[in-house]
Amino acid sequence: MKKTGKIFSLVMALLIVVLSLSVMALAADSYTITIKGDNSTADHTYEAYQIFAGDLHDPSPAKEEAIQDKVLSNIVWGSGVNQELAVNGKTLTETFDGKTAAQVAEDLKGIADARAFAKKIAPFLSSHTDSTGKNDAGNYVITGLAAGYYLVKDQDNSLTGENDFYTAYMMKVVGNVQATPKGEKPALKKQIKNNNTGMWSETGNAAFQLGDTVSFRMVVTVPDTSRYTDGYIYKIYDTMTEGLTSNVKTVEDFSIEIKNDPNNKLDSKYCSLVTSKIMVDGKEVDHFELSIDIKQAIADGVIEAGNDLCVNYTAVLNDKADFYIIGEGKNTNTAYLEYSNNPNGEGTGKTPESSVHAWTFAMIVSKIDGTTKAPLTGAKFVLSRRADLKVSDMQCDENGNPTVKTDLLPMYTGDSARAPYELVTAEKVAADNNITYTAELGDGIVFAGFGEFTYYLYETKAPGGYNLLSEPVAVTFHCSDTMDARLDPAYITINDSANQITSMHFEIENKSGATLPETGGIGTTLFYVIGGLLVVGAGVLLVTKKRMGKAEN
Repeated sequence: MKKTGKIFSLVMALLIVVLSLSVMALAADSYTITIKGDNSTADHTYEAYQIFAGDLHDPSPAKEEAIQDKVLSNIVWGSGVNQELAVNGKTLTETFDGKTAAQVAEDLKGIADARAFAKKIAPFLSSHTDSTGKNDAGNYVITGLAAGYYLVKDQDNSLTGENDFYTAYMMKVVGNVQATPKGEKPALKKQIKNNNTGMWSETGNAAFQLGDTVSFRMVVTVPDTSRYTDGYIYKIYDTMTEGLTSNVKTVEDFSIEIKNDPNNKLDSKYCSLVTSKIMVDGKEVDHFELSIDIKQAIADGVIEAGNDLCVNYTAVLNDKADFYIIGEGKNTNTAYLEYSNNPNGEGTGKTPESSVHAWTFAMIVSKIDGTTKAPLTGAKFVLSRRADLKVSDMQCDENGNPTVKTDLLPMYTGDSARAPYELVTAEKVAADNNITYTAELGDGIVFAGFGEFTYYLYETKAPGGYNLLSEPVAVTFHCSDTMDARLDPAYITINDSANQITSMHFEIENKSGATLPETGGIGTTLFYVIGGLLVVGAGVLLVTKKRMGKAEN
């Protein structure tokens, strides 16, 4: 009975919908139906059921272009109708109250008639002629058809999960016929917001500091659901990698803007949500499924076919994020849309997956001698997003550790395999003991968790025998639109330099402090010269004073 109901729905829809066809004549009693495959993303298998057959009459046999003048007379049931079948104890003739096929066809004059006919004929449909695969022109052809009225449809369940739609036609075949599939495929575009510019992007060119909130949205189109009499499935599947923690817990955590208008939002009553943890590549990640009752929202006049819906939500870049340069660096949010694709029965399609990436950066810093370029150790630094701090205000102890930490960035030191120093979330600062505000520089020390900002390294303790830096070192991180393929990699710039460092590795130099001369060598000579100058100066001063004294006397 389930199958019967599906076929009934199919035929009913077919008899109601009028398809625009271009028809070509062929002076023969065997015809073809050609279905264009230009807009098809999946391989179709079409079935042709002959519902009515009859005698073909051509009033203008010499005019091939006058196919519309051809008529079928002496209508009988077609080869696609099983006249021997009994349904619910009734034969085909009994089902139609003893009427012949010609009488039934004559009665089909309106939608109500079509619905009644669809309900009755659906269980009796049987044999059909199938299309072969696409021909060289990319079209589907059904051949060897006798004149008649045909129901042409996609094979049941042949497009499940495909990004394509089921089509069905009710057509008069009295010559070769061409048809273009009529249907609609919704689309989904995933976007990410750049926190610096406020712009949305589909390329994923946005980088974030660990702990930042990342704004995502999906732009989906509202389809025409008028042909779907039994409801319409419209469900978004969204998955994040483990470096992202979803903030979606209830439907209230979404903001669904109609036509990208923040003042016109879809009420959450049209939505239902399922959240879960799923395993992806052996890692537990956040996942949700958002269903939108598109058909009801259209019926209520809230939205209409062709509208864009912008589904906004957020996540947090957590401490499991992947770092750019020491890893892939992309923390991915992926979604696709499942939608009803068969107005004549059950069946769903799905859009291609759409992904964006929240990037976060690492940098590699080496401390070197400003003259010899030899590696140095023992330097202490703190990090900040502010350029106007003073080391003296930090009240550092003898080891360079600040006691005043205002505007300084805390760092996690508990996972040296990832990075010796990672920026951390506020939650981790409160919960973890492996937190420091001071980093010790050496040869190739890795720092990680940076967004697309400028950061300042303040030296709080210089290596022994070297001068403390008087100004902070400014490090600016830059994204690009093609980071995913590394075609145009991210880079850093240092201070005011235009030099783009794609390796994310740079050096900080220290200069040696001034030293007092030792006894002997040039040092002894220097003291002799200075001493002699002092003696001469004292003598001049004494003579001058005596002269001045005489003048006064």
